[in-house]
Amino acid sequence: MIRSMTGFGGSAMKTPYGEIAAEIKTLNHKSLSITCNPLNGFFLLEERLKDVFEGKLFRGKVFVRITRESVPGQKSLQKIQVNEGVAREYARKIRKVQKDLGLEGDIQIRDIISFPGVIEAGVGSREEDKLWPHIRKVLEAALDKLMEFRDKEGKRLAKDFKARLRAIRENLREIKKYEKQTVAEFRKNLKKTIREVAKGAEPDRGKLEEEVALFAKNCDIAEEITRLEGHIEEYLDLIDNTETDIGKKLDFMAQEMQREANTIGAKSGAFSISKAVIEIKTEIEKIREQIRNIE
Repeated sequence: MIRSMTGFGGSAMKTPYGEIAAEIKTLNHKSLSITCNPLNGFFLLEERLKDVFEGKLFRGKVFVRITRESVPGQKSLQKIQVNEGVAREYARKIRKVQKDLGLEGDIQIRDIISFPGVIEAGVGSREEDKLWPHIRKVLEAALDKLMEFRDKEGKRLAKDFKARLRAIRENLREIKKYEKQTVAEFRKNLKKTIREVAKGAEPDRGKLEEEVALFAKNCDIAEEITRLEGHIEEYLDLIDNTETDIGKKLDFMAQEMQREANTIGAKSGAFSISKAVIEIKTEIEKIREQIRNIE
């Protein structure tokens, strides 16, 4: 089963420390990248997220938003610290500027506490340890919803892939049908050309067959068709039977399919075959575009 890299999941829960909500959004990315807006003072939160996501997310850009809504009577984890030395330095500098510029006015406490560094609110590691189990529980619930979203989108993509692989198979059948006709048409046209040049004389049968054999060898696409059919079978097997982290494998297989299609087109100049090859390459390109969204 394949899984999309894009998705969204959210959850909220009431705790003794207020209501905690978590939202997880994922987008396409070649590797796993996790970005979080940590709660005020929670410095270890982003590291702890990796443990929650390990084994579940393998690729994609992950955005995590965690909020905590205060309620009356909740337990407080915040530690407020007033830096008196910083406040005094601010007051001293302001008075000096007032004196130098000849400005009037009193310095109010509300002015001082609004300056950076005067009041700091933070959470200690012990308090963070108390809150983390609640955050983790909310995160895991949000992650479950995210995975459900990505699985659902993955099923839609798998259905699209299978439809495109069926179209490729149909065009391969057309190529097989016209493959033998191409050699027969070459023999017929070559024989006609020799007659015209030789003014009605019959061509040398041995040389004619030699040229036909050389043409057939140069435009033989049986091996490429077999390999392309094998890639299709392997592709279907990956889609149906691989659990996770197959995006890169699918992309590699699509590149191999593209290579075989290019070789078929280069070897055979017949219009019917070229037309079918164009259809095959178009379907493969659409598959590769969708693969960018597969984990």
